[in-house]
Order: sequence, then structure tokens, then C-alpha cells
Amino acid sequence: MAEKVVVTGGSGRAGEYIIAEFAAAGYDVYNVDSVPPRPGSPSNSAQWWDVDVTNFGEVVNALTGADAVVHMAAIPAPNKDAEHKLFRINMLSNWNVLEAAEIHGIERICMASSINAVGAGWGQKVYTPEYYPVDENHSTRVEDAYSQSKWLGEEMASAFVRRREGKVQIANMRFHALWDPAHGKSHLESGDKTSVTGRAAGGFWSWVGRHDAARACRLTIEKEFGGAEAFFINATDTVLDIPTMDAIKQVHPDVKLREPIEGFRSPLSVTKAEKLLGWVPVESWREGTLRDPEPNDVEPQPYQAQWTR
Repeated sequence: MAEKVVVTGGSGRAGEYIIAEFAAAGYDVYNVDSVPPRPGSPSNSAQWWDVDVTNFGEVVNALTGADAVVHMAAIPAPNKDAEHKLFRINMLSNWNVLEAAEIHGIERICMASSINAVGAGWGQKVYTPEYYPVDENHSTRVEDAYSQSKWLGEEMASAFVRRREGKVQIANMRFHALWDPAHGKSHLESGDKTSVTGRAAGGFWSWVGRHDAARACRLTIEKEFGGAEAFFINATDTVLDIPTMDAIKQVHPDVKLREPIEGFRSPLSVTKAEKLLGWVPVESWREGTLRDPEPNDVEPQPYQAQWTR
């Protein structure tokens, strides 16, 4: 069982939930981020290390003594930064973390991937899958730099498993949207629950609660599955008030259906995560069950790490 867990990007919207999840489970958690957590953030339950994840030496130092690493630090979307900048930062930080983990012999790694790893969401046209439900074996058709960084991050993980001769397991978490309670409430009360075309279709009308996502990250460290694996991490239902099959028939009427998709169930399969991790999403915007982690009012204090030789 891992004891010391380093979370990169722990001050971010997913990171603070992940830190709270590990801290509640009794782990010694460290937040590696270039910015401090916000006041009252649950990330303040972890020691904050002021680290630039694109600086290899700083990453090697920050991972000293860690039993596991959850790598969330990245530019989180393609609509803010130039593509060359996004690709450089996301890819370099991935490599730095994986290389530093090899140096320190860290055998449990969880990495942020995305639904965009298959090319959905940000392409020039609505993504048409080969079959439904879409699972992790589906081929990728990435186009933009953000989606490339997620797909290539998964390929990089596989490469490190090969070069470490299987003495490491790496989970690539294909997160989707990462809703908090405020987002869930807003969608319940006034969100668009009928539009099935455009970007909604590109994301397969899916989403995930941040608590569920954080729990999935913890399970990747606790469960043994071996090698490098990608997992779709999304809620069991869609964002629609329209039955999923009705949406599919309207947008993708000719796509092969491998099994029935009943009611509002997401067309993204989470069966693999259930089988290998024992993870089942439980948060629901329909029932108002999304929740925040407990806040922490401790003032964040940077940890001045001693450089290792």
C-alpha cells in the first residue's frame, strides 16, 4: 500500500478533490503545483510544493520518497493557449513525471488523460464512432494539439511500462467534463438538456462528477492491474433528458450498436474501470447528489525541498 502520494496540479479543479480523497483515506499527500491552493481549498490538507513540472530537476526532487504519483498538472483545455505551447507543456510534464518515477522506482502512477484521447470533442467535425457503446479499444482519430497530447501521453505510458519491464503500472484517466455541485445544480435547473448535435454530440453527451473521478484515481493506486491501461471515467448517465438511443438515432443512425443502451445511459462504457478498479460512478445531476470535498482553512505553506544529488 502506498503511503506517500504526490499529486501534481493539486491546486486545480480536479486536484483538490483528489487530494481530499487521498487525505481522507489516510495517505500522506503532497501538492506539487506552480500556484498555491485557493483559500479554504481542500488542497490545503496537503503540503504544497512550488514546482514547475516542465523543469525536470524540480520534478525529480519533488518525487523523492514518494510511493505513488497522481499526475494532473497540464494545460486543461485547447481554447486558451497556442497549440505549440500547449503541446510542449503537456508532453514535457508527462515525460518528466514518468522519468522521475523511474529514477525513484515509483511503481504506481495515475495520469490525467481525456475523452479527447480518441479525438472526440475538439475535432473539426462531430466525431462519428465505429460502434456504440464506445470503449477503450476504440481507435483514435485525434487532430488538435490538446487531443494529441492526451493520446500520446497514453502511448508514452505504455513505452515506460515496456522499458521498465512491467515493474510499474500506469492508469490513464480519460476524464470527461469534471462537474462540481454548482455545475450539476445549474444544469438541473436551467441547463440545455435537449440539444443532441454540435459539441454535445462530440462529447457523447457525457460528464463525470469530481468526487467520482477522485475516487477512481485512488483506486488506481490501491488496485493491481499491471501495465498501462486507459480508463473512461464518466458518469453512467448523459446530460440529456432525451433517451440515449433517440439521440444516437438522430446524430449517428448508421453506427453499429454492440449492445442496447437503455434510458439515459452514457454511450461511453465504464465496464473496464468497474472490472479492473472496482469503480462505479454514483454521482447524479438528476438526483442532486454531486458534493464538494470538505474545505480546509489552513493557510498554504510552500515546502522548501532539499535538492537531491
